[in-house]
Amino acid sequence: MHTRIVSARAAAAVLLLFFAGLYCATAWGQLYTGSVTGLVTDPSGAVVPNAQIKLVDEAKGFSFSATSDSAGRYVFRQAPPGTYKLTVEAQGFRGETQSGIKLDISQNVTVNFALQVGATSQTVEISESAPLLSTQDAVTGQTVDRKFINDLPLISRSVTDLAYLTPGITEADANCQSCSQNNFISNGGRNATADMLLDGVTVTNFEQNSGIQVPTYTPSVDAVEEFTVQQTNFSAEYGFSGGTIVNMVTRSGSNQFHGSLYEFFRNQKLDANNWFNNQSGVPIAPLRNNNFGGTVGGPIKKDKTFFFFDYDGTRSRTATSSQFGVPSAAERTGNFGELCGYSGGSFDANGRCSADGGQLWDPYTG
Repeated sequence: MHTRIVSARAAAAVLLLFFAGLYCATAWGQLYTGSVTGLVTDPSGAVVPNAQIKLVDEAKGFSFSATSDSAGRYVFRQAPPGTYKLTVEAQGFRGETQSGIKLDISQNVTVNFALQVGATSQTVEISESAPLLSTQDAVTGQTVDRKFINDLPLISRSVTDLAYLTPGITEADANCQSCSQNNFISNGGRNATADMLLDGVTVTNFEQNSGIQVPTYTPSVDAVEEFTVQQTNFSAEYGFSGGTIVNMVTRSGSNQFHGSLYEFFRNQKLDANNWFNNQSGVPIAPLRNNNFGGTVGGPIKKDKTFFFFDYDGTRSRTATSSQFGVPSAAERTGNFGELCGYSGGSFDANGRCSADGGQLWDPYTG
């Protein structure tokens, strides 16, 4: 009987923890989402309250809804990066739709509407508009989107090398540009102090007593949708960096199935030998380097749930030569006295080597 009561209590505790996890409050940290805000007015410039505004992701189909307040203002917060369509409807006015609104990582944009008098069934569609300006903050930096990542060459196959497109970003060491994914200098600061975020979560560790941040994970090139280098004036939600944030967002599925396959390879038969080897008659060293992978994404439930999978593998084989020291015949028997002679010393009566290396000699065994 006692065993059954304990088992029932344990099961109840597990269920309680499970449901508590489902309903726990959300703790927002660094965000990669943006916001869209604006003002709805009539032809005279007067504000239009209670207008119905709908924000729709053009690729995924999911939507957000809002209503303009008494001052005619609306706001959509925590909208993931993407391309959106914005629709406004109000009683006594023509509907208005603006498409092609591109929202980047952590971008806060303003889109205002001046509605025309008419029937609600009439809709004005705007497919092109002036570039969106961020009026909510003064963040400086550079956004590298999927088009940049696809079109620009990446010999190192490290997506963060495209951070050098940002004004103020320079190399820390030309011979070791990709030794670390954040090993760059931003606006004259110390190298390797940028914090890297992946979908809002930091992926760097602090190196104690140096301020250097070491990335623990970097996604493959084909898994990144875009990233933003945020240099100055970013909001208080970001920190733990030397003044620069690399904010990355991974790719997602959409309402259409899509995928890719790739293979990048290097082979010594496709490389030229260097001049000195040619003069000495030394053939080029063998080299086999293959970087391969693929992606696949699509809908699980249209307009609701999506999946995306990627794989990236590297296989590298090359010839190398190394030198190693091995014990001498005397050392293999336990006699290390010759180390003293190698250092230019000799043993005294107490068995200590005159060359300060710490070697000892046993006068009884020689």
